[in-house]
Amino acid sequence: MIKKRVAMVDFWSVCDEKGKPIGHGRKVGNEYYNYIADSFDVVQYANEGMLQHLVNPRRCTFAHSLQNGFPKWKRILTTFQCLREVYRKEAESVIWFYVPNIYLFLFLLLSVKGKRRIVVNVYEDYGNSKIKRWIFRKALKKVDAVFATNKRLLQSIPNGMFIPDYAYREEEYGRYTGLEKKERAVCLGTMNEKKKLLDAVEAFSKNGYPLYIAGQFSSVETYKRLCSIKGNNIVIENRYIDSEEYYQILASSKLCLIPYDEEFYRNRTSGVLQECLFTDTIPISHKSILEFSDIPGIGYADIRELAGMDLKDIDAVKLKNEYKEKRCQFYSYHTVKETVIETIIKSLYGFHE
Repeated sequence: MIKKRVAMVDFWSVCDEKGKPIGHGRKVGNEYYNYIADSFDVVQYANEGMLQHLVNPRRCTFAHSLQNGFPKWKRILTTFQCLREVYRKEAESVIWFYVPNIYLFLFLLLSVKGKRRIVVNVYEDYGNSKIKRWIFRKALKKVDAVFATNKRLLQSIPNGMFIPDYAYREEEYGRYTGLEKKERAVCLGTMNEKKKLLDAVEAFSKNGYPLYIAGQFSSVETYKRLCSIKGNNIVIENRYIDSEEYYQILASSKLCLIPYDEEFYRNRTSGVLQECLFTDTIPISHKSILEFSDIPGIGYADIRELAGMDLKDIDAVKLKNEYKEKRCQFYSYHTVKETVIETIIKSLYGFHE
C-alpha cells in the first residue's frame, strides 16, 4: 500500500549565529515526525540552518531561507516565498504547518487551496487584535484539520483536536523526575523582551530566594543591566543551553520562574509549563498563564508580588501528585500519537467539511 505524502513545514524557526536552534521548532518538529513516520511518507521543510537538527532523513530547505537577524520586512517577504514554494511543490499532499504565525494564516486566506489537505497547529486565537482574529477565523475555513495545543482553545475552534506541545514518555522523562530538588528557582531559555526579567530580578533580590537565570540574551545591554542590580542570591549566565543540560537544570530545581509578559502571552500555550509538569518542577508565572494552561503552580497578578513571598513554604507534595495525574490523563505519548495519526487520516476525507 502506498503511503500518503505528508509535508511537514516549519518556515519560521531559525538558528543563532553559532548554529544553535532558537525556540521550540526543533523539538516539536522531531516529536511530530516520530508520531507519523511509520504511517505516512513524510518530507520535512525547514530553514537551512535548522536541517542539521532534524531527525527526518528526508528533510529539505527552501530556495530562500529565513535567517536570524533579518529585518521585519524581509522576514515577512521570505515567509511568503517559503510558503509559495511549498504550495508549488506539494500540490496534492497533506501539508502540516506545525509552527504557525499570523502570516501563515494570511497566506492561507489569500491562496487557492486546490487539492492540498491543510493541517495547522494553533497556539493562540489572536483575541488581542480584531484584524488578526478576523484573518485567523477566515483562514481556518480553508483548513482540513486543526491541532490546538491548549484545551481552552477548543472553545473557539469547535472542530479542533487537542494535542500538547510535547507528549509524556516515561522512558524519556522518568529519569528526571527522580532527581533531588535544589532549593532554588530557575529561569531558562531565550531571554528576550517578552520576559519581565528586570522586575523578576528586582523581586528576587528583595525576597532573598536563590534564582538561577541561564540562557541566551537577545540584548547584551539587558544582561549587563541585570547583573548590575542583582542580589547575591541570583546567578545570571548569558549562554546557550543544550537539551540535556536544560532538563538536568530544570528537573533538579524546586521552582521554575516563567516571567512572561501577560499581555503578550495571554491565551497562548507554553512548552516550558508542560516541561515543568513532566519534571515535577513547580512553575511560577502570571495567574492567567497558569490558568489558561490548566497547570497548577505559584501564580501572581503582578510579578513584583514575588518580593514578599516565602517561596520555601510551598506544598510540593500536593502539586506533584496533581502533575502525575495530569501526565497520565492528558499527555500520554501513545494517546497523543494516535490522535495525530487519526486526525491526519480523517483530513484526507474532508474531516472538517
